Amino acid sequence: MEMAMEAMVVVENSGIKDKAKLMAYLYKNPTKLALKLAKFLKSSEGVALEPVRLKGKGQGYYYSVQDKKFVRVSRDAEFYLLPWKNKDDKYYIYTHYNWLIGCIFRVDKNEIEYLGYN
Repeated sequence: MEMAMEAMVVVENSGIKDKAKLMAYLYKNPTKLALKLAKFLKSSEGVALEPVRLKGKGQGYYYSVQDKKFVRVSRDAEFYLLPWKNKDDKYYIYTHYNWLIGCIFRVDKNEIEYLGYN
């Protein structure tokens, strides 16, 4: 079941029109699925995105770029710092969110806790 949800992420974000065929292919080829998912965690230059967390405990409301509104998020979720910066010290972070869609949040620079690479 979980692999099917991961495949949905790849299928929905692909440029391929026959989504059912792509989903069947990825489900039968988990290595290909893993490679596609890994691409979400790299910059366009192929550099791995830095893992980060949001400071504090529990839930918080952060601006979702896709939804154009504040969304409740768990601060200790898995986030990745995107290489975009705003003039007003806002940074952008990416999370898989719920595996059906990724989500980009705009957060204050001082709310980011850098975890570093493994």
